[in-house]
Amino acid sequence: MKKYIALIVAIIVLGGGAFFSQQWFVESSATGDSSRSSASGPVAFTATTTGTVLDAMRALAAESELSFSGRDFPGLGFFVEEINGKRNENGYYWILRINGELSGKGVSQARVETGDIIEWNYEKGY
Repeated sequence: MKKYIALIVAIIVLGGGAFFSQQWFVESSATGDSSRSSASGPVAFTATTTGTVLDAMRALAAESELSFSGRDFPGLGFFVEEINGKRNENGYYWILRINGELSGKGVSQARVETGDIIEWNYEKGY
């Protein structure tokens, strides 16, 4: 009986730790009017900095030109979950393209130069 109680306590502690650790990695870069909602159309902008797509998005968010949120997964990178009020849901996700080409990397690894076109399309997942 004591073994079962210890097992249940361990499951609760580990499950709670997993839940709360996910909350530490949630980031929101919503500035300005976060009620803006993107239609299902693309969100496109020109990179104003050299660096990662995430750097370019943070620069735009600081100027209230873009709002986004997502999660940072250690070892994998940042995953965008919402842009301008439109969240990933029902099998639809924000898909990244750079200069018209589907990105083979995530937002925190894909590099852009000043003037590159960054485009997010809201599409059915693969």
